Amino acid sequence: MKTILFVCTGNTCRSPMAACLMNRLLQERGMTDWQAFSAGAAAFDGQPASQQALRAMNRRGLNLAAHRSRTVTAEMLKEVDYLICISPWHLDMLKNTFGSLPPSIVIRPGIPDPYGGTDSEYEACAGMLEEILPSFLPALKAAHKG
Repeated sequence: MKTILFVCTGNTCRSPMAACLMNRLLQERGMTDWQAFSAGAAAFDGQPASQQALRAMNRRGLNLAAHRSRTVTAEMLKEVDYLICISPWHLDMLKNTFGSLPPSIVIRPGIPDPYGGTDSEYEACAGMLEEILPSFLPALKAAHKG
């Protein structure tokens, strides 16, 4: 199984929604040998996804109820095949902390953090993710053929 790690800050909003949406996209595109998961550059481990993120995913027929936040670790980075950072800041932070990283994509200029925002702000975030995630599939396929 090839893995994609999405990284945001607290791992309760953007990166869990990105992983959830990407897993559906991978299934729809027949890329069943890939799986996405998420972590935070500055997460408090064990926190559930925000209620607004849960609702945004529920409206799309997806479920984040089992999600619990976790902090990125060196061990985690060694195990992943591809890293997708929600903003340039996240990539810079990981480089500064861990040095060498797996093949990476950074979303530029970044997806705004909806933390503490309204349902409409989370919907906008999820919409941006839905729009950009398909553009990553060619890079994933090229990086790991077979």
